[in-house]
Amino acid sequence: MVGGGYADVAPGEAVDATDMALCLAESLVERGGFDPEDVMGRYRTWFQSPPRDVTLTVRATLLALTSGTPWDLASRRAYEILGFPTAGNGSIMRCAPLALRYLDDPAERRRASLRDSDLTHFDHLAGWSCAAFNDLVAAALAGDLRGQLPASAAALDDEDPRVAGALRDAVDLEPDEVQVSAFVLDTLKAALWAVLHRDSFEDAVVEIVNRGGDCDTVAAVTGTLAGALHGADAIPERWLASLALRDRLEKAADGLAALAAEDHARHGGAAPPPADQGDAT
Repeated sequence: MVGGGYADVAPGEAVDATDMALCLAESLVERGGFDPEDVMGRYRTWFQSPPRDVTLTVRATLLALTSGTPWDLASRRAYEILGFPTAGNGSIMRCAPLALRYLDDPAERRRASLRDSDLTHFDHLAGWSCAAFNDLVAAALAGDLRGQLPASAAALDDEDPRVAGALRDAVDLEPDEVQVSAFVLDTLKAALWAVLHRDSFEDAVVEIVNRGGDCDTVAAVTGTLAGALHGADAIPERWLASLALRDRLEKAADGLAALAAEDHARHGGAAPPPADQGDAT
């Protein structure tokens, strides 16, 4: 909001978290649902723009893609090139549009969250973190983030106990235990901790930003969850006034809301029962 930083942005400009989330959101709106090949094409176009910043894992994947690796094998190739686990926060930072599109469809929300993460992150930990986060976003939109948290964690015990443990740990973290790093579990815990322990959208986001570290990405994840809980009216107008992509963001959000409303009407105004976890894989 003040400009500068490592990417030398003007006030209100975005970096990769917002850019990639918009790629995903606009694909969902234009295609009507999750089309992984279309989404990957939009990520490639964004990468070639070129962007101000790209996380290491996403860069390796999109370089493999532009070098001729098939879109559905690019993340595996990046994993082979990097030679280490790819459980960074480059997929959780962008995944929230799936929570909005599939708000009333937990099974599809989980399937799409895992698949979108896999497009760039060949690591199940990153994928299940995205699935967990989008369940949290859905709970926050329902106004029951804290109340649904135990069930959200329990639902992941058999899928990835590391993610389930991170959800439980976030509730009781001491402030000096919060890590603002690029590791996906640190990001998940920090965002959830900030939203649970700060009373407003602004306080949650500023808390994370002022901690330094990988604060642009972790604050984007925090702002997503805080926005779902507190609503758009909680975002300070002085921030919105300088937001460079405001019109594009609002158009994408309106499109996702319209699709979610159509689904809600088809379900008779009530959400279906929780997804069977085995089917989600």
